[in-house]
Amino acid sequence: MVNVIIYLGKSHDPGNLVDVLLKKKLIAKATIDSDNVTYVLKDDEVSTETNTVITVQTKSLLFSQIEQLVAEMYGSSVPIFSLPITQANQQFDKMVRENTLRT
Repeated sequence: MVNVIIYLGKSHDPGNLVDVLLKKKLIAKATIDSDNVTYVLKDDEVSTETNTVITVQTKSLLFSQIEQLVAEMYGSSVPIFSLPITQANQQFDKMVRENTLRT
């Protein structure tokens, strides 16, 4: 299992992406963090970007399908990465397994 983090630009509707991912059973659960401010260093100056961050829980084997779907909907420049879920209680594990595609 993994947490997949997707950084959408503010011009995109995150609810639409979450709906599609849930209906296709690519994810079991999602949270949306609007107005997430990211700080980066560009040309020795601190710069900020504001994004909408979507965090989803899913099976690791579904990452490539999620990445492909996001690229089809918004282009390949959308940052996406995953973090492993190394431990989870039985209820959480069951929720992810029952609400995602069989792999």
